[in-house]
Amino acid sequence: MADTTKKRSKLGHKKEVRPGVWRVEVSSGYRADGSQRKVYGTVHGTEQDAQAEIYRIAHLMKRYVGLGSGATLDEYFWSSFAPGRRATTTRANAETCESVYRCHIAPHFGSWKLEDIDNIAVQQWIYTLPPQSADTYARVMRTVMNQAHFDHLIAESPMWDAYSFRYPRKDRAPLPVWTSFDVMDCMERLRGHRLFPIWLAMVGGGLSRSEALGLDWEDFTFSSVLGLDGAEHHMASAAIGRAYTSRDGMKDPKTSRRYRQIRIQPPFSDELYAVRGLGPICKGAKGARMSANYLPKVWKRLFERGGLLEGLPFVGINRMRATYATLMQSAGVDSTVINAMQGRSRDSRVLYSNYLAPYPSTFEHAGRALTGVLCTGGAAPAPQARALS
Repeated sequence: MADTTKKRSKLGHKKEVRPGVWRVEVSSGYRADGSQRKVYGTVHGTEQDAQAEIYRIAHLMKRYVGLGSGATLDEYFWSSFAPGRRATTTRANAETCESVYRCHIAPHFGSWKLEDIDNIAVQQWIYTLPPQSADTYARVMRTVMNQAHFDHLIAESPMWDAYSFRYPRKDRAPLPVWTSFDVMDCMERLRGHRLFPIWLAMVGGGLSRSEALGLDWEDFTFSSVLGLDGAEHHMASAAIGRAYTSRDGMKDPKTSRRYRQIRIQPPFSDELYAVRGLGPICKGAKGARMSANYLPKVWKRLFERGGLLEGLPFVGINRMRATYATLMQSAGVDSTVINAMQGRSRDSRVLYSNYLAPYPSTFEHAGRALTGVLCTGGAAPAPQARALS
């Protein structure tokens, strides 16, 4: 049984809360309200490790007067973190971060002092979050607490890499995408509509909504190619170097990987060539670039009774990027290539978590490929050992 009595030193005291786990407390100087500056920490190890942590914290408190200041999470977030975020990221990202904090973090932790927030309290909070969004809200909390540690307001972040948190189980079913038959049906129905060009760019080029909205017709280059059918076709290519959102307007892409050259193949490129024009590829009623918020509404109305796409399974316009990725997978394209074509890192898990929804035929093709290898003896022979001369 652990000795839970406190053991004091000149710099602070330590308490073994359970075998091999120590709670340390160090006091140094006074806060603005006259109370003592205190910093707490948790140490996994021996009593000597706990004492060494006391020395380390005491040294930091002498160097950084903000450490142990007693600031609450609300005070730190709105006075320091939020202004810094707005100065270093896009308006959309900053507002999303503030919204998550205001709605999901502040009601629970806003009045807590920074040094009182530990990994146990964070885990209990995560259990109360909606399953589908828990990891997103926890990621914002992690960013805030890690920044507070970087700013020397806490001795250690309760969400640093050493802590592994458990999240509520969420529905892992992939979001819907269209089949190749749905895509070709939509192409016939949507031809002539003002959303036709941007739909072609998204489902034929794998672009996100913001990337496609940022395109002008002048960005496209068309070249003649000989198709598999022996006829002449037009291949489209465009350089992706900007995006258009409702909050930020025209802006740079999120990462350097988003700067890329896309190629749109027939039949999508042939349709783009036939409707090419000037200015934005997606225009509103007044001829200006369509709003990013208005685009989904126009798209949804197409599925209503009497709409051009009535009868087709409803899939949001944003999921055309996922439809492209799933079609590419069905065609046998490697996931690293799909990631590169869509501006992600080669090992990005986002492709599997957010985009791919494999068709049943994809699994059937994979099963038949395995059967073919087994039945024809097509497996690669084992390498033979060779004597060195």
